[in-house]
Amino acid sequence: MKLKIFLCFLMMMCFTNMLNSSACTIFMANDGKHVWVGNNEDEVPSLTYRLWYYPTIDQHYGYMIWTELSADEKLNKIMYKNPQGGMNEYGVFMDYTAIDDIPATKDPLKQDRIEEVVTDVLRRCKTVEEAITYISQFNLLRLTGAQLFMGDAGGDYAIVHGSYIIRRTTSWFALTNYAINNNHYEPCWRRDTATKYLSEERSYHLKDVVTLLEKTTQKKPNDIISNYSMAADLPSRTIHLYYKGDFSRSAVISLHKELKSGMHQRDMVSYFSQYPR
Repeated sequence: MKLKIFLCFLMMMCFTNMLNSSACTIFMANDGKHVWVGNNEDEVPSLTYRLWYYPTIDQHYGYMIWTELSADEKLNKIMYKNPQGGMNEYGVFMDYTAIDDIPATKDPLKQDRIEEVVTDVLRRCKTVEEAITYISQFNLLRLTGAQLFMGDAGGDYAIVHGSYIIRRTTSWFALTNYAINNNHYEPCWRRDTATKYLSEERSYHLKDVVTLLEKTTQKKPNDIISNYSMAADLPSRTIHLYYKGDFSRSAVISLHKELKSGMHQRDMVSYFSQYPR
């Protein structure tokens, strides 16, 4: 029992640190025919990651999530409880960006929720609309230092914080590391670059998404770098995964194929043979 309590405490600390330390870029590129989400996961260079796959079971949809890895293997065994992001078999995609802490709103008519919501949304929801309906029953008490981006295969998206939800207003969108509630704007070269690029494009293909990922990637000698990048084709449930800012090669992950293999996990570095495992 003491070990269980200790591990739960470590997970809470890990989740808090994850949300407060990441400096990421997320964008949706939707031209009416193609719906892409791109994301750069920007953290300290030493961090490593794992992908987890969960097939359809009972009333739950199949999905994948990605998490940080720890030096403590006991912690890794339950790291799935605090994903950085994920995608499900219907093309719902979710990921976080860190912001300065803003207190969550507490509605006495709603249920308080301390746990993260990504996993439950991926298991239960086919669209952003369904995800909003599900999330809206809770006070998201821990979602104070991050914004949660949600997008779906139909091109809908939303940004969720413990004190606000922002719905789609344009076909394309970019998010980085400042609160955007009430149309708030702060200078950010990554979001400004993404916004300019997306507003000029008329059709989006993989090369366009990768180009924008490269334009917004962070590299050494910065203390924070883009440890991995994803170009997710939501209608096909396919992710083109790039590692450590190297866009010359990718690992192509078909969620449909992965779910056929049953429940399993794989460390991200193993997808890239040129890096030590």
